[in-house]
Amino acid sequence: MDGTQLRDLIGQKRPRYKEQYKALIDRISKKGDASGKGDFSSFGAYYQTYMYAFIIGYKLGKQNFILPNEDSNYFFVFSQWSPIAIRDYIVMLLLNKSEDFGFKWIELEDASIEVIESFVAELIRQMEGYANAGFEYLQEKWENENMIFRNPFVFVKILEELENNN
Repeated sequence: MDGTQLRDLIGQKRPRYKEQYKALIDRISKKGDASGKGDFSSFGAYYQTYMYAFIIGYKLGKQNFILPNEDSNYFFVFSQWSPIAIRDYIVMLLLNKSEDFGFKWIELEDASIEVIESFVAELIRQMEGYANAGFEYLQEKWENENMIFRNPFVFVKILEELENNN
């Protein structure tokens, strides 16, 4: 399987998030009320919130995996997320860590379809783990410091805070 085919297979997947973060995602994925005149800063599209949460979890070096019987929801098909550069960056980060979760992605070119499907499933699971760790971090921020979400640059400030703490 070549890189384009692998990218397309990954792109067909719909990463999940823990149900417990749904209310938070709804709050920070819209600008206030339906008129867009609310008090809190937000992302436009839900998948942008997911990408942001992934980056937070990745920067923290933490994962919060969805347990087998845990309630979860699906996000949009990964290939439809944008900006494409950030979507590709997420895949690149995960490919570079693939040996940590039992695969050498470079060897997938000659692998069976079963091995490739197993790899893609694990790659998505890893993505979900980082994203849910990011949502956990954002949930704690919301519960303990929600006034910071009134700042139009809150999302940049949170990333700066993570950089300064590492």
